[in-house]
Amino acid sequence: MTADAEAWDAELDRLASPAPLLQSWAWGEVQARAGWSIERVRLDGAMASVQTRGVGPLREAYVPRGPVPANADSLASLARWAKEQGLVRIRVEPDAPPALGDQLRELGFTRVEPVQPERTRILELGAPDAVLARIDRGTRYNIRLAERRGVVVEEGRDAAELVEQSKWVAAREAISLPSRAYYESLLELLPWCRTYVARDGESGEAVCALLVARFAGRGYNLFAGRSGAHADLKANELAHWHAIRGAAEAGLVEYDLWGVPPPGAAADHPWSGLGKFKAGFGGRIVDYAGAWEMQLSKGARLLDVERSTRRAVRRLRRNIS
Repeated sequence: MTADAEAWDAELDRLASPAPLLQSWAWGEVQARAGWSIERVRLDGAMASVQTRGVGPLREAYVPRGPVPANADSLASLARWAKEQGLVRIRVEPDAPPALGDQLRELGFTRVEPVQPERTRILELGAPDAVLARIDRGTRYNIRLAERRGVVVEEGRDAAELVEQSKWVAAREAISLPSRAYYESLLELLPWCRTYVARDGESGEAVCALLVARFAGRGYNLFAGRSGAHADLKANELAHWHAIRGAAEAGLVEYDLWGVPPPGAAADHPWSGLGKFKAGFGGRIVDYAGAWEMQLSKGARLLDVERSTRRAVRRLRRNIS
């Protein structure tokens, strides 16, 4: 870790508790490898790791879980900076509760579709036995059942297996998930990032995989996939428990299960089953302000047209090939 990276993360720690992973120096390095330009901005009493991209002079910015601290003064400073830089648009997803939305509107931001989860479930950690005792009785039973049935959980950096397990989720839920290269960047560049792969102890067949990061006292369950095979083994519960227990043993304070469905979601909501599964681990629900965007010039429309054109060309090429 470089001196600049250490200084940046130390400043984040002083401004927020816990400091958000998505504003860390290393997260910016991952996004840089994925094609974004990263600008680390120090504002009046605040800071923001800003991801920018565009075509020619038309540039837009995205600030996930930032700025830090997430308040109206910081957001106003960030908006002024964006205008001074000649950006055509800036999107933010602050690490703040929904109440910040009123102040975002007053500043000129408009609500847009989120990139990051708007609602999550966060577990308080401590002694592993105490954490296990707070887990729902049915989930505890399944964890022990998986152990009795010989499920083996491997901690490592197995991006290939994560891709393999994730493709089943992508097919079932009709969603797009990251490439192997992106997973490998996370595993390489984040200060602490591992996969947890659960296998049938008899055949060695992998049945689920997780990718977990740790930063500033909090664990993050960023990605997960499972084939759906051998559901009777309850391997998914055991894999998650291994990740949670590992975070507790390492002295972390919290563990973010990273995304649950909105309140009152119907049974047919695509995250309904996921929400029930994560609820079995307990914890508290945390709601965020969501994603907000400020249009700074008419160039934002031109950027949208250019992006739509590129998408249409890609679809055409796929249809021809």
